[in-house]
Amino acid sequence: MRRLRLFLLACLCVCAGCRREEPPAFKGLTHAAYVWRQGWDAAAVASLTAGDLPAEVRELSVLVGECGLGQPPRAVRPPWPQLLATGRPVSLAVRIGTGSALGGPQEPDLREGVGLLKEGLAAARAAGLEVTQVQLDFDCPVRLLSAYAERLREFKQATPGLMVTITALPSWLQAPGCAQLFQTVDGFTLQVHASQRPKAKAPTRLVTAVEALRWIEQTETLYHRPFRVALPTYAYVACYARSGTFLGVRAESRELPAGTAFTQLMPAEAPEVAEIVAALKSGRHPWVRGVDWFRLAFPGDRQNWTRAGLEKMVRGEALADRCRVELRSQGALTDLTVYNPTEQPLPLPPVLVRWTGAGWVGTDAALGWEVATPAGNALRFTVDPRAGFLAPGERRVLGWLRLTQPGETLTAEIIGEELSR
Repeated sequence: MRRLRLFLLACLCVCAGCRREEPPAFKGLTHAAYVWRQGWDAAAVASLTAGDLPAEVRELSVLVGECGLGQPPRAVRPPWPQLLATGRPVSLAVRIGTGSALGGPQEPDLREGVGLLKEGLAAARAAGLEVTQVQLDFDCPVRLLSAYAERLREFKQATPGLMVTITALPSWLQAPGCAQLFQTVDGFTLQVHASQRPKAKAPTRLVTAVEALRWIEQTETLYHRPFRVALPTYAYVACYARSGTFLGVRAESRELPAGTAFTQLMPAEAPEVAEIVAALKSGRHPWVRGVDWFRLAFPGDRQNWTRAGLEKMVRGEALADRCRVELRSQGALTDLTVYNPTEQPLPLPPVLVRWTGAGWVGTDAALGWEVATPAGNALRFTVDPRAGFLAPGERRVLGWLRLTQPGETLTAEIIGEELSR
């Protein structure tokens, strides 16, 4: 009987350990935004107190350093007084590239990144900010997840009382060591955008709702603990050589890598992001506590949603997604301009121009477009293979057209929209 009782007790313990933990009651999403700037100019500093930060964005995650990205470690020194004046809690983040973390007996070696975090933490506290947590953004190879967990445990032991979080990749979820890693840290943000290397022959999207929600469900099923989700607001330009070799991506830089023959545009597609946000707001994913938006817009950003655009997305409002063509004529000469009136970057559009009566004298296209030889009374401006985005609020000259005589009817068609002179 004694053995039977011990056996039954053991079975009860096993069953209790296997019981699925129920998620806590869903209380709505919270929203934070990454302040991801390597340098701070006067306009960027002033914009922090301009009064246009989205009201629903309650916390800012501020970059304080980068290392292992092909250059020496770089500390970022944000404007702490202005951050304090926003009235929002602040967390600190450091980006650690594989260049400084891989190789050597301490692999992964986080010492450079941890040093930058500690430096930023000391500066923030000296300025009077209460730092809620710190986050390490490190794309750790799957084979090193357990070692990554051990390095983080050492960091936590050296900084008692400090909440330490990480960004997590979907490729980690079913890997050995991921459970140990998630148990070590105080929280994690699942990054569901830019999850794969762009490929010329298989066009890559920055984020899709189907993939993102699948990864979110997988995380909930495997780990039964609260986490946050990182969603994008930015756009990438993927660059390729004529052979199709991937040369890299560009965000805010207008200069393309040497040898770029064509590009692939990878925007944060608003309908896809909106579908993810709607699913998270519905309460069907109660383990997801909030969204970390990458990244907050600043003056001069060309490939990012505006702050107003981010606020619309958070509130569930649709973002406009149409450029328009503006025609201005002087006699027989017409200048064509493309305008982006929306809150998001948009690809340069192809444009078809038609006219009646008069003949064609000459035409030319501006940088970003190519013009075909007119066919009858129609002229097509196609997009250059290396073209990028039209920034929110940007006007750009498309080209010009001269007819044989003034006063003729001229129309321009773009994405199904027709405009008449």
